[in-house]
Amino acid sequence: MAEPAAVPNLQPKVSHEAKLKELLHRITSLEIKLCSDGAKEFAKLLRSETGADLLREYVRGSPKCSELLEAWKLREGKQGMHYVFDLISAILSHREGKHNPSDIESVNITNDLDKFARLLISERLSDIHKEVNSKEWRRQKAALLLMASIARRGASLASEVAKSFDFKLAEFGRIASANRRRKPEARVGLLRKPFVGFAMSFLEVGKPWLLRWVLQQREMYSGVLRGLGSDDDETVVFVLTVLRDRVLVEESLVQPWLRSVLFGSATLEQLVEVCAREGGGDAAEVAFGVLFRVCTDPSNGLMPDSKMRLKGNTKRILDLMKKLRVTEVQYHKDLLLAIVEAKASFGLSYLKEFPYNIDNFKSSSWLVLFMWIFFVVAVVMLLCWQCNI
Repeated sequence: MAEPAAVPNLQPKVSHEAKLKELLHRITSLEIKLCSDGAKEFAKLLRSETGADLLREYVRGSPKCSELLEAWKLREGKQGMHYVFDLISAILSHREGKHNPSDIESVNITNDLDKFARLLISERLSDIHKEVNSKEWRRQKAALLLMASIARRGASLASEVAKSFDFKLAEFGRIASANRRRKPEARVGLLRKPFVGFAMSFLEVGKPWLLRWVLQQREMYSGVLRGLGSDDDETVVFVLTVLRDRVLVEESLVQPWLRSVLFGSATLEQLVEVCAREGGGDAAEVAFGVLFRVCTDPSNGLMPDSKMRLKGNTKRILDLMKKLRVTEVQYHKDLLLAIVEAKASFGLSYLKEFPYNIDNFKSSSWLVLFMWIFFVVAVVMLLCWQCNI
């Protein structure tokens, strides 16, 4: 029996041009309900399978993104600015709007969106500052996401954001310090990821001249790193992977003293906590890898090295060693031994202030560790002595 012929799909395809006209009419409406619904639907369509085509058609028809700027101006000083910010973030973050040298049209779209982003920095930054200072978490979140979406477009735009953004804004400072102190307010938790994303967006670009400048915004990065112990695994992995691949490498040209500033005692303690998370996982593994680099490689500013004429920070490393739960956490034990193998004098100092009760004969775990450290120190010192003969 022959199979019935397939019924052709006679449903007409939705015209992007017609849909765009409808959406743009709504987002440029004075009515907040129309504006918010239009902005949300536009952003949702950008995330769909046809989102790339929609973005191309919009930028081709409006290379200066004049409708977005009009919507921005209409909402200035009124409710609903964050809906416009969210939509612009979705557009500037879209993969179709990122540089693709093999596609001429993509290059043109990228250039147009870059020009629009520059216009926002040069002419509308004061509006963004107002949203950050608003003390309303939705508005603050949208502003941080918008600035991050601009910075991630490339080193040039990230540099312009870094030079123009007012990192001394009172509310921005409160956001950073609140995250550092891990206050329980609901809005702090809701702002944590946008704040982290904004701070890390500059590092993601990874250009040495930008890294050296922006890392001196100590309050911002202190707020990021000192809150890692309370972050979910996804956030921890994101932050530490960017630091590992962009900052803790020779190509970054970030000086040892500046790397050392990033990893203060409080930050090291946070990473130690992450290493000890129950079940381990990617976050614990990445945290251990970063601690290993920071504590054993002199170029990261903590481990002393006479050949490189680096004083390091002996006290900070020794304080860290004494906080490690080496009889309970494998990563802690591995880190301790790695530090001792890198410089035997740390092992001697650690043994002098051995943080375990040697009278506890019921458990042999401390004794095994004690003997192993003693062995490592002895071997390293013997090798050094032979090299000097």
